[in-house]
Amino acid sequence: MAVDDESRDRQSSVDERLGFHSVREELDTALAVEGSLPPWLDGRFVRNGPGLFEAGGRSIDHWFDGPALLRAFGFEPSGAGAGDSEDRVRYVDRFLRTDAYEAAREGRVAAAGFAEGDDRGLLDRLRSLVEPTDNANADVARLSGAHVALTESPRAVRFDPATLETLGELDWRDDLPAGHTTPHLKPEPEPGGDGRVGYLTTFLPRAAYRLFRVPADEPRREEFARVPVDEPAYMHSLAVADRFAVLVEPPFTIPPHRVLTGDGPLLDRYEWHPQRGTRFVVVDRRTGTIVCESRTAPFLPFHHANAFRDGDELVLDTVAFDSPSVLNAMYVEEMRARPRDGDGGAGELRRYRVPLSGATPRAKTLATDVAMPAINERRTGRRHRHVYAQRAADGPATEVVRLDVETGAVRAWDADAYVSEPMFVPRPDADAENDRDGDGEPPSTPDGVVLVELLDPDRERSAIAVLDAAGMTERARAWAPHALPFGFHGAYLDGA
Repeated sequence: MAVDDESRDRQSSVDERLGFHSVREELDTALAVEGSLPPWLDGRFVRNGPGLFEAGGRSIDHWFDGPALLRAFGFEPSGAGAGDSEDRVRYVDRFLRTDAYEAAREGRVAAAGFAEGDDRGLLDRLRSLVEPTDNANADVARLSGAHVALTESPRAVRFDPATLETLGELDWRDDLPAGHTTPHLKPEPEPGGDGRVGYLTTFLPRAAYRLFRVPADEPRREEFARVPVDEPAYMHSLAVADRFAVLVEPPFTIPPHRVLTGDGPLLDRYEWHPQRGTRFVVVDRRTGTIVCESRTAPFLPFHHANAFRDGDELVLDTVAFDSPSVLNAMYVEEMRARPRDGDGGAGELRRYRVPLSGATPRAKTLATDVAMPAINERRTGRRHRHVYAQRAADGPATEVVRLDVETGAVRAWDADAYVSEPMFVPRPDADAENDRDGDGEPPSTPDGVVLVELLDPDRERSAIAVLDAAGMTERARAWAPHALPFGFHGAYLDGA
């Protein structure tokens, strides 16, 4: 997985400031396709991320706090074969019309964000606990029949997948309080499972991690477990495997009272306690009981690729960082001023084996210099074969890699441009890839495509690239009329 010196020099020399510019024009247009689209690729790839970094005379401090800009690439293959110029991509981008967006345009802060300065009084901070930010800029999903944008606040925002028009806030039909949540709700892995699993961290009056299920037919969070905690940790995601939910709790914690009384941004009120190690908490989703707890050497997880059961152990693949410095490295001015170094957004893809007996987990490094891991989502919670990820060394990511976790083999695609989180889309009639409910082994060769949003600093434009997943070679590309700032996550919506 090493990156040669020439590649490092090229990456370090690339000017990534374009990735943090504000979008001033919303578009809806048809894009010509270079190459050919697979005839079966007829859905929409919707991505989310910050789109505004200066507004109303003020600047957004942290990458995570920019108002949400949705962008959609709607694939329209003609089905006529290779090189067909009739293939089209319908491109749309729109800001989510939220309180956070309107406040940013006016130079105000509607609710405290992830790392924005917070000099408000106690009453305003209490109000933010009850009604946190609606800046849903992290991910998108289909949830209880609606298409929603998500962030680390429970205020999900509905949108039209065709026009990206904002349709209002999702109305949760439950009594769970506000708190810190994950934007990455995991699909239930068991046969017939059609809901999603998440968690909510509550701070007051008693701190706890509250795990829940969202059924497919109603926007209701059904709490199935509660894990009390003295000092809640910053967690971004969870994992599911078999009948279990897994929380990976780093020693990056905050005393609950400091949510209300601490100075400065919320991020700065968390403290790193490496002597505590990182804790794994395994919960039975059927009974709500804690199956086991165990600790290992300290690390900060951010995105989990997947987890699955292997006998008396759970296997978890996650991107790990040795400290929370990755979060501090994402202040906008700092990222604009220099290429990212070793404290940037790339970490190690590690495989942790977590004994259900509570014995100490064992770690193995699968890859280095990677971020934004993804698998075939249909294998969530079950054994997977391939992990797709961005790869970067001393600078921003310009490669997408496919790692075979069984053999260690790596295939890489060098975009000669910035690359987003890759999205694997299986071919619809590829039975092994689409085995959602069975116990079959994942195929040794992937059957589908990988979608990657690009930002070319030389052309000052963005594009969508379609890669053949088996060979990791490009088969199609469509250029957007303008450059898009760096985004976070997205989803492929069949037939949307």
